[in-house]
Amino acid sequence: MRSAHLTPLLLPLLLGLFGCAQWERPGATPQLRDATLAHCEAAAYNRARPENIRVMTDPGGWVPGSRECRGEGERRRCTETQGYWRSPRYDTRDGNAPVRDAMVSDCMRRDGWVLR
Repeated sequence: MRSAHLTPLLLPLLLGLFGCAQWERPGATPQLRDATLAHCEAAAYNRARPENIRVMTDPGGWVPGSRECRGEGERRRCTETQGYWRSPRYDTRDGNAPVRDAMVSDCMRRDGWVLR
């Protein structure tokens, strides 16, 4: 049931990520849109500051060796590589970015804007 409430919020955010969506309001100028968006973003930033969290982007693990052979009979030559351990990789993400995006979307909608 909780995901049903998040779906209306996620759709505009996903559309915004791909650059094909824009906030619109009848009679509004691009300057008004930009000013309203800046206001909403600033308010969201003040309520949900960036929270950097460390996330694993690649679990790493054992990479097996390989054997590659070429040629036939006496000309057959094989090359072997040894396996090795690849360490996990980590990156930093802003844990509050989705919260801020939802706040901006809510702020814009309350002011009469529609994401199209």
